[in-house]
Amino acid sequence: NGLVSWPQPPPGATMANHRIYQYTSIGRPLDPAYASNKAVLMLLPLAAVVGAVVAWFGGAGALQGLQQAAVYALILFASWALARELDPDHNPAAFISLACGMLVALFVSAPGVLIVFVTLGLVRIVNRSTGLAARKTDSVVLMVLSIVVIYSTESPLFGAVAALAFTLDGTLQDPLRRQWLFGLVCLGATIVYMVDHDIGPSLIGAPDTLFEWLSLLFLLIFALNILLTRSVRSRGDVNDRPLDLNRVRGGMTVGLFAALQGIHAPAGVAVMIAVIAGICIGMAFRKGFQSPVAG
Repeated sequence: NGLVSWPQPPPGATMANHRIYQYTSIGRPLDPAYASNKAVLMLLPLAAVVGAVVAWFGGAGALQGLQQAAVYALILFASWALARELDPDHNPAAFISLACGMLVALFVSAPGVLIVFVTLGLVRIVNRSTGLAARKTDSVVLMVLSIVVIYSTESPLFGAVAALAFTLDGTLQDPLRRQWLFGLVCLGATIVYMVDHDIGPSLIGAPDTLFEWLSLLFLLIFALNILLTRSVRSRGDVNDRPLDLNRVRGGMTVGLFAALQGIHAPAGVAVMIAVIAGICIGMAFRKGFQSPVAG
């Protein structure tokens, strides 16, 4: 248990009838009835303003300022949302990740945004935090976007990460066997890209910068957290049932490898590294400040 908890709606309150679930099984609406969601909704405009101000000081025009504002808002939301999926039982840690994500936006000129959202979707099809299995349309969209990430960011190993996510969803509790097909397509995209660009084992190398070593340190701490996770209290949005432990750990593993595959080009995965760093910092707070006599 953490030192801080956010007030939540009454037990049993779900979002089963929200209209978003008419279109997708992996969307999670920002219901302001939850205090953490309300806080994020209030912070989004502030992030946009910060982005616009940074662009203005950089000499950008009005259009570029709007684009920068949108990017900052997206990074804020994506950092928080991905942290909530990777560490679903601890809301406060997501806000530490949010702060880390905003620092990345300030200091990294072109932080990867698309890859964070695609990873977010892949994690959700594995952990089923909504309480629903992925629809075919969800899988198709994530498959296509994963291939787009491979080519737009020159990250061929991301296809293997997507393949892992689809395979886990097709293997763990209540498996969707059709996900194996989507996984094979993503793995095939990785192979095609690597052959077409003549990429070999040299793609995977040891870290050679301080940022890469620090990133690897946080990833190792997060990997240890995955191994030590023994229970999950969070419930599905729609069915209000406890999330499956193996699925949550599987989603965490997908997030881990999504960050790890891009460590050779850290700017592209800087937001995901920041999210994981925020979760690790949150772990330290929980261990350091929880009551020694708490049950």
